[in-house]
Amino acid sequence: MIENINNEVFKEQIISEVVERVSRLLDEKFEGIEASLASPYVNGINGLAKYLGIGESLATQIKNNNEIAYSQRGREIWFRKSDIEKFMSKNRA
Repeated sequence: MIENINNEVFKEQIISEVVERVSRLLDEKFEGIEASLASPYVNGINGLAKYLGIGESLATQIKNNNEIAYSQRGREIWFRKSDIEKFMSKNRA
């Protein structure tokens, strides 16, 4: 009987710790998402692809064809969301 009680307490402690860790991870993730939404920029080809809902190869092709203005310092690339929105409005089917 005591062993069952100890096992239940142990299970509850583990569940509580897991919930706390997941909660912290979700908070960190949401903070990153909020910061991304607040920024007027999209960073990198991967960010452009996600923003447009396309693959990275097509995003690279769009960048290489200068269809969307971008800034680059070294290997870092960023796009203004306003420029992406202009591109999207011009290219709607």
